[in-house]
Amino acid sequence: MFTKIKLLKSNWRNQTGDLVVRPRHSSKLMLILAGLAGALLILAGGAIYNHGMSMAGFDRLAAIHRQQALHDELAHLRAENKLLRAGLADAQRAVQMDQTAYQQLDKSLRDSANQILKLRERVAFYQDIISPADNIAGPRIQDLRIERLAGTHQYQYQLTLIQALKHQQTVYGRATLQVSGVANGQSAVLNFPGPSDKPLVVNFKYFQELDGKITLASNFTPQRVTVSVTTGGRKLEQSYAWPKL
Repeated sequence: MFTKIKLLKSNWRNQTGDLVVRPRHSSKLMLILAGLAGALLILAGGAIYNHGMSMAGFDRLAAIHRQQALHDELAHLRAENKLLRAGLADAQRAVQMDQTAYQQLDKSLRDSANQILKLRERVAFYQDIISPADNIAGPRIQDLRIERLAGTHQYQYQLTLIQALKHQQTVYGRATLQVSGVANGQSAVLNFPGPSDKPLVVNFKYFQELDGKITLASNFTPQRVTVSVTTGGRKLEQSYAWPKL
């Protein structure tokens, strides 16, 4: 027994012969202490960071409020933008409807104006037959209209003849058109209808419209057209500038 105790005592001494006491700690306690130390370091770091930001003029609470205010303002602007877009779409639709209505109204007015013009022309036409302004009786050349047939050197004409004031007798005769112009740098005259064409027969009491076609050579530039009507030994003649077609 004595010998065993002596041996244990000899283990408590180091090489110098001093007594060494080695306390033993629980591993669970060490972990708790380490965790507390870490938490203290984190809290201390956060406090130091917040203090530094505060010293630099940064207020976290104010920043949060500012961020919320900006978020609310952005939401308000988005809602306002949506309303403005809807209003713009409504305005565009209204403008389109107004434009459509305006176009329809404009077309209707133009159609009405054209109809009124035609009616006035017809009234003037019949007025010249029944009661001409010059109060001169007898046949006369009222009008000549010429239109070019697209893509060709052919022209469609309409010759209108009337008998003014007195209508007891029928007017008989022939009508011709003489087109003067320039061909290859020289003056030229063309007669219509030609010798082999069907003649323009005049036969009317009140008025007559004679239609026909004129074919010109590609090197011929027309300048004037003269209408001649021979009836009962009497010759009527009217000259017109060639229309710009």
